[in-house]
Amino acid sequence: MVFDIQGWITLVIGGLLALITLFSSYSYASIPFIGTVEFNQQIGVLLLFALVPTLVGDVELATRRRLRAERDRVRSERDRVREAQDRSRAEDEAARRARLQARCTLVQLQHQLDPTPEHTRQLRGLIAFLLEYRPFA
Repeated sequence: MVFDIQGWITLVIGGLLALITLFSSYSYASIPFIGTVEFNQQIGVLLLFALVPTLVGDVELATRRRLRAERDRVRSERDRVREAQDRSRAEDEAARRARLQARCTLVQLQHQLDPTPEHTRQLRGLIAFLLEYRPFA
């Protein structure tokens, strides 16, 4: 059995309540309009013993629910961070591809408008780059 702090507090308070009830029980109670009702104190002891496992079970269930909620919160936060990182990587990749496309367009237009040896060399260098890094481009 694993309890969190709230579970231990509930268990201690419930145990104290059971002990108070055990040690301060009366053998009779006076109920208005009905009269005096006598109690067999042995039944009260048995009920208190039945209360303890129920109290422990309730505390354990509440603890598990709180721990599961915390685990789910941590997991969803981790997933949110991972999705943000994936989105950031995708945006970076799209920006890199856009820069590469702009460079290709610029070199191609420079070569078409002014086919100088410098522009031809730049175009050949760009073609070599694209052929070499095709999977990454």
